[in-house]
Amino acid sequence: MFLRQNCLGLNKSQRNMKNITYLLVIILLSMVTFSFNSCHKGDDNNTNFSASAELPLAANNGVGNIVAEPLLINSTPQVIQCVVNISSSKALSTAATATFGLDNTAIIAYNNANGTNYALLPAADYTVPGWTVSIPAGQTSSYLNISIITSKVDPSQIYLLPIKLESASNDITIDKYNEVLYCIQVKNQYDGTYVVTGSLVDNTNPAIYGLYPETIELQTTGANTDAYYDSNVGFAELFNTPNGSYYGSFSPIFTFSGNTVTAVTNYYGQLSGDYERSAVISSSGVNTYTTGSPGQPGSVFQVQYIMTQGNPAVPRTTFTQTFTYKGSR
Repeated sequence: MFLRQNCLGLNKSQRNMKNITYLLVIILLSMVTFSFNSCHKGDDNNTNFSASAELPLAANNGVGNIVAEPLLINSTPQVIQCVVNISSSKALSTAATATFGLDNTAIIAYNNANGTNYALLPAADYTVPGWTVSIPAGQTSSYLNISIITSKVDPSQIYLLPIKLESASNDITIDKYNEVLYCIQVKNQYDGTYVVTGSLVDNTNPAIYGLYPETIELQTTGANTDAYYDSNVGFAELFNTPNGSYYGSFSPIFTFSGNTVTAVTNYYGQLSGDYERSAVISSSGVNTYTTGSPGQPGSVFQVQYIMTQGNPAVPRTTFTQTFTYKGSR
């Protein structure tokens, strides 16, 4: 016996099987669509959103290292910007905040690790408008402005300023690169590395002669004063041999006014040491810049000064020198 077929050429049993197949397909498609929409909806609600905050300068410099900030002495505060960066899978949809603070333990750790004795920059030497900064929606960074009042910073000292990223809003986590240890030292425009040429004449011992040319540093001691520093012997001037012969308790400090050297004194103090040594400027010298301006590569100044001994002072050695600026130290 043959079964009657419908218009599609299928019998009842075959039609039922097909209907079941269609139903299964519809169910499977619905499940896939629901699953896709659920995941997509999770993205829109930031379900998988994650973000962390770090200080790029800390990441570049390494944990526990100092960042040198030599600043020119100026009547206007010098601004350091400590940047905070947000690393995330997508841009922030709402504004966030990051809060900074000081970490004195970082100074202790650095001193212990390096055998130094740096102190915290005095609070009177800088200002911060607020320790919490805003990171606008759609952006990934902001910064803390630290204004260093260089006219107040003791130029004879080196200070540390440990800035730490303490927290952030919007469930933003804090990365391990969360602290910058700024090393603050102020300099005037005459500070730097120089090549010195010239001569010295010792009235007591004519066999003594200067070791020129020599590369030395002028180190800031005040807003317009700089001390002569030789890496071989410290604050002193070598003569005759590079093994370290020098005048004890004597090194010049130059006082500048614009392009002119107006005075020379002894770094150790006038009438210093057993020989009561002092320094005085010689009116016979050029005592001014002859090329360029202070702080410019290739600029040159000339100076003549005398080391005296005793009280009353007796001239012993006359220095006639030319200083050519090479760059910052």
